[in-house]
Amino acid sequence: MDFDYEECTPTAHRGGQLYQLRVADLHPTQCGVGMDEVNARVESMRKKSHDDLLAYLITRPVPIVIGNTDKYYLTDHHHLARAVWEVAHGKNEAGIDENNARVAVEVIYNWAVLKDYNFWKAMHDNRWLYLFDHMGGGPLQPSALPAHVKDLSNDPYRGLAWYVRTHFGYNKMPADFAEFQWAQFFRMRMILDNRLLKNQIEDVDILLAKMKDADREVLIEEAIHLANSSEAAGLPGYNGKH
Repeated sequence: MDFDYEECTPTAHRGGQLYQLRVADLHPTQCGVGMDEVNARVESMRKKSHDDLLAYLITRPVPIVIGNTDKYYLTDHHHLARAVWEVAHGKNEAGIDENNARVAVEVIYNWAVLKDYNFWKAMHDNRWLYLFDHMGGGPLQPSALPAHVKDLSNDPYRGLAWYVRTHFGYNKMPADFAEFQWAQFFRMRMILDNRLLKNQIEDVDILLAKMKDADREVLIEEAIHLANSSEAAGLPGYNGKH
């Protein structure tokens, strides 16, 4: 897959232009994603032709920071990057595979001169680093971050937050880690699968999309009720509907 853009290198600088970069070269700055959202994106992207997939990705450039031994760090769009990787590992109309799966990227900063602590401090100060695992535990050391988008773990509550937003339970906002804030809010108040209480399932294996429709709708309705309650006031995108 070729966007007809210059390949991103460690010397690339910000300036409004787009580059292209292999998905395999992207380094996450968070530990988890909602695989329910990822899988929904995968199903949509698998059916796109090569040209349609290029057009789709060009309008959704992935923001990156270059730094800390010349690596390319995602500052957003982890779900999109993971979805492209998943598409490349299965049958798809675009004909992409793990070797040619690319995304369009925009360089936010080139901090190649910053190493170790100084790099991570700058990333944290700019709110481009989420040092909590897929179960909400942390903060973790930066060394605990996954090295590849394929290693991002499923956070079912991040998936629930996506479901609630798409059902208009709250509004999409540009606030830092907005949907992770909602995920933590739901995590403290709900059990998504009672098999967890029976020691029969790990929460990393919970996918709302695999539940019976009726069970999933009950959970989403409960979460929307919580999202509209006064308990959620102050969370980004709270709409206060009752």
